[in-house]
Amino acid sequence: MARRNPSSMSEDGQVSEAGPITPALAESLERTEMLREQLKTSERLNEYYNEVVAELRASLDKFEEGEQAS
Repeated sequence: MARRNPSSMSEDGQVSEAGPITPALAESLERTEMLREQLKTSERLNEYYNEVVAELRASLDKFEEGEQAS
């Protein structure tokens, strides 16, 4: 891994090739990447759960309509 200077980070969080990476910066970058992956996973789970809830609500509505018709 190339070493870079933490002061060379751009606004989007990317590190330029300007200077060395300290162990603390390397750990911070690793944690940032891990948190980004966790966020992506959480977003996918949230989308899935929203779909499941919508299906359950639709199923419940159909059941209630059937009960009212009886």
